[in-house]
Amino acid sequence: MALLPTASALSQTLENVRARVRRAAERAKTNPNDIDILAVTKTLPPERVLEAWDLGLWQFGESRVQESERKIDSLRGRFPEDRRPRWHLIGHLQTNKARKALEIFDCVQSVDSLKLLQLLDKESGRRAQPVSCLVEVKVSEEPAKQGLPLENLSAFLEQATRFPFVRIEGLMGVAPLFDRPEQTRPYFRQLKKLFDRHRALFQSDKPILSMGMSADFEIAVEEGATMVRLGTALFGNRS
Repeated sequence: MALLPTASALSQTLENVRARVRRAAERAKTNPNDIDILAVTKTLPPERVLEAWDLGLWQFGESRVQESERKIDSLRGRFPEDRRPRWHLIGHLQTNKARKALEIFDCVQSVDSLKLLQLLDKESGRRAQPVSCLVEVKVSEEPAKQGLPLENLSAFLEQATRFPFVRIEGLMGVAPLFDRPEQTRPYFRQLKKLFDRHRALFQSDKPILSMGMSADFEIAVEEGATMVRLGTALFGNRS
């Protein structure tokens, strides 16, 4: 089992990650302050979330509703209201777990079907509280990858704007895993083009392009990511 970094080691790791994000942004001639780090805390205990939050991270990503519910419930009341973490669901969301997800998460990054969109709108309307969402786009042909087909995006976004309790704030995508991160560049570039083409349809003053993970986040930043999803790069390998 790999040892997770201590709080002191996490501080050094985060400083290094932020420097890498800054250098990648400078290469792309973009403002590094416009790029958010989403700390992926799936499988990690609540204490790791607290350590990361103490170091200034405030957006956290989880993949499974059931695991996240226990973790987030255990952390309730541990943060001041004006610095409450923002929780993102980055894993595939089954429709039968949509209601529970809305009780836990501030943003669902994995919307990929009209059926799910309709259900989220219905449940959010019942709560009288709109939900922030990203559309997950399938940029890879890998069968295991989730996401909306590229060719369906325009029509999907047009329909999404008609749902009063769903706010589509941008796009999310997962590139294939390669031995050389540089090989992910065409996938990120394609997603950025889609993001720019549909920017007027996003219901946010600061639309989100969530792409890039621990193995390839610098390439993603160079290609225009506004949010990178980092687990291993921050917390080390998991058991």
